[in-house]
Amino acid sequence: MADVVCPECGTVTTLPGIRRASDEFCSHCDYPLFWAPTAVPEVTVAEGSDTTLRRLPGAGGRQIVGSRVCPTCGELNLLSAALCARCYGEMDPAPIVVVEPPPPAPLPPPPAPPAKRPWWPWLVLAVVVIAGIVTAVVLAG
Repeated sequence: MADVVCPECGTVTTLPGIRRASDEFCSHCDYPLFWAPTAVPEVTVAEGSDTTLRRLPGAGGRQIVGSRVCPTCGELNLLSAALCARCYGEMDPAPIVVVEPPPPAPLPPPPAPPAKRPWWPWLVLAVVVIAGIVTAVVLAG
């Protein structure tokens, strides 16, 4: 038990310990006495209790020397904690490995242009056909 002097109005209040409860406000000016500089010990809550779920992340009050910040929610945790007391996230998550996609397969070579056919076989065929027609007309007539 210790006396806490309100820095706003000077009212003296006797507190057994700092718990951040509703009875730790000044009865005269409603100043939060847990913010006042004092020798009153802060009451710590055992690890694993759900009281940390009732306050905002990172609002750990007086910072414990050697606390670790949760990489997920920003809560202050004990150095020995493997999981966060607030979000139950891992305190030392595995690093994210980014796998780059393989490069695209090379495009197949374009098809070769068709080979040019010579023009002279068509000329020979035309001459033979015309010769055949002329021969047929001469023999028939």
